[in-house]
Amino acid sequence: MKQFSYFVKLNLHSMKLITLLLGLSYCLSAQDTYLKNIVKFPLGASVNPRMLNENEAYRNIAKEEWTSLTAENHMKMMLIHPAADRFDFTKGDEIVAFAAKTGKRMHGHTLVWHNQVPQWMKDFQGDQQAWEELLKNHIQTVASHYKGKMAGWDVVNESFLDDGSLRPSLWADHIPDYIAKSFQWAHEADPDAILFYNDYGQDGKPKKMQAILDLVSDLKRRGIPIHGLGLQMHINVDSKRNELQEVLDKSVATGLKIHLSELDIAVNPKNNPDFVYEEKVASAQAEQFNFVFKSYMMIPAAQQYGITFWNISDKDSWLRGYFKRPKEYPLLFDDNYAKKPAYTSLINALHSLN
Repeated sequence: MKQFSYFVKLNLHSMKLITLLLGLSYCLSAQDTYLKNIVKFPLGASVNPRMLNENEAYRNIAKEEWTSLTAENHMKMMLIHPAADRFDFTKGDEIVAFAAKTGKRMHGHTLVWHNQVPQWMKDFQGDQQAWEELLKNHIQTVASHYKGKMAGWDVVNESFLDDGSLRPSLWADHIPDYIAKSFQWAHEADPDAILFYNDYGQDGKPKKMQAILDLVSDLKRRGIPIHGLGLQMHINVDSKRNELQEVLDKSVATGLKIHLSELDIAVNPKNNPDFVYEEKVASAQAEQFNFVFKSYMMIPAAQQYGITFWNISDKDSWLRGYFKRPKEYPLLFDDNYAKKPAYTSLINALHSLN
């Protein structure tokens, strides 16, 4: 009986040990199912505060999948500064509070842009000094409000056309050297924030890329604080990888931090109404995601500010609304907030690099 009792105890002990090991194995496996645990840089998405409040699946992905968040729209001029004498930080603050509660880094987007400008700014009348005071007040009020809560800011967004010329805008039309002044004002308001110039479509547009590089050189030469380049990466399955790699290489060569700031990969860029998201195109999209991540992981770690997807699921993508393109599927989560095969493909591809 003693031998039998010992045998039972031994087997119970063994079963507990096996259970413990299986549990540990499960935990490790569960960790590996999160993309954020595979990469060594911040991984994030832009978010909508209404969706965070109303949609549990959306909120859970924002909480579990990312280490960084960006406000998709609610820190842009039109929403955050709706009247000359009024700022509205309500929705921006909700995102910041969610980020703080869930341990996420916050990235600010965007202080100066030619688009989504409130009507009162468009109607504004004044001399150069008055325009400068308007823009400086906007930048410094917003940056000061979020001082200490933002790791970085997209200070100026999309200032160049494809031919490398300065984009006509309220700011370019009324404030000479507005880009440099915007960076200086932002730095004065929040000296610890990492300040970015953010733009899209540099691949295959050498004049635009060169204009951005010239801007960086000029600002650095003059001692204007610029710390990073945001490469939006709104690309598609047909984007040429040699051109994307060239943009990344030239950007890295500036020595600034690099943020892939608005990543999505369109699968129906020609807006074909009969488009079917079949396996072949899904595979091509997955390969493009793999390429982007692998290329980013090869740049110096000190320059890796992170990768940010532009919203969370295909259902939430700006591409569907802005381009009236309902048959578009540009992200890693589908309309039901389930991981697409591209997510698993990306994890497997990144494991091979570690």
